[in-house]
Amino acid sequence: MQTSIIRTVEELTSIEQQWRDFMRHIENPEIFASWEWMESYIHHLMGPSKELFIIVVTDQDTCVAIAPLCKVSQKIIWRRISTLQFIVSDVGDVNQICIHKDCHGVKVLNQIIQVLLQHQDEWDWMDLYNLQSSNPQTELVKHFFGEQFDLFERKLSVAPYIDLKQYNDTKADKSRIKAIERKERKLLRDHDVTIKIFEPFDLQKWGNFTELHKQRWQDSLFNQPNNEAFFKEVLLQLNNQERTHLSYLDINGHTAAAWLTMIYADKAYMYMIASPKHYAEYGVGLVLTNRVIRHLMNSSSCLRDIDFLSGQQDYKFYWADRLKINYHIRFINRARRTKLLRAYSLIQFNKPRLKSLLTQR
Repeated sequence: MQTSIIRTVEELTSIEQQWRDFMRHIENPEIFASWEWMESYIHHLMGPSKELFIIVVTDQDTCVAIAPLCKVSQKIIWRRISTLQFIVSDVGDVNQICIHKDCHGVKVLNQIIQVLLQHQDEWDWMDLYNLQSSNPQTELVKHFFGEQFDLFERKLSVAPYIDLKQYNDTKADKSRIKAIERKERKLLRDHDVTIKIFEPFDLQKWGNFTELHKQRWQDSLFNQPNNEAFFKEVLLQLNNQERTHLSYLDINGHTAAAWLTMIYADKAYMYMIASPKHYAEYGVGLVLTNRVIRHLMNSSSCLRDIDFLSGQQDYKFYWADRLKINYHIRFINRARRTKLLRAYSLIQFNKPRLKSLLTQR
């Protein structure tokens, strides 16, 4: 096996086709590691403080692993350190070291570890955000990286999901679903309602929906122009492959709720774009959610999961009865000045527990 580090955009562009081909041959592929997501992120959101540090492993000219990392200069309390992170950590709900499904995972990970050891003068710690419990590579990374580097771990968030291969109607919260269906019938009686499910992505509609998102949530990520430009580009690229769909509910000619659904491999990702407070008595967001889920269940036999993405809002569990855990895992480079970094990490990763102990009487 051969390893290389991609450090420039030009080098990355030269392996575009290789990256695209490789993504069709990994276990648990995630949209956040796709070429479209990565390229759009680098174009719009990768600031000057980040440098590419993508580790690529090949075997006889076939790509067998990619660790999509970057180097970030980070200021902590008393000093500035060099951190390795996943490139799309801030807009990637799930991150992963991608390994070819026909390769021996341990052997490939050891190749990546050797690169990290050979370049240990370049980084102080590796902060890996949103490694997911459902991915078997997560435990391998923790175990084998942990043999070479000091490991700290904490739970970041949970992601409810529907396993369509195991799902049946008895798994849903029937009383909640029936209540939603009653509200839908009342809504249809009381108002002029248009419901569109799985419409092709449309840039004008998307712009209208993101404006509603800004109005509904003060901290909307679309308040940042670079974020808005990133999502426009990546969704247009994915739309060329019929992977993005918009669903919306209009009342009296005005949008009252909207969902974005992205399809990648055997997974559907659901993201609520708009849910204004108007018509709250009808639960319009829930009405639309129920319609979208029913559409996915009835028309997409090739899907395995419906992923509600991170967040434990109650409504997600009306349909989902499973969840995945997203972890933040830190590996500290033992070759650097590590005593203070270990102490800092110990406090940072155990802060809630320490706070609880200190406030107990």
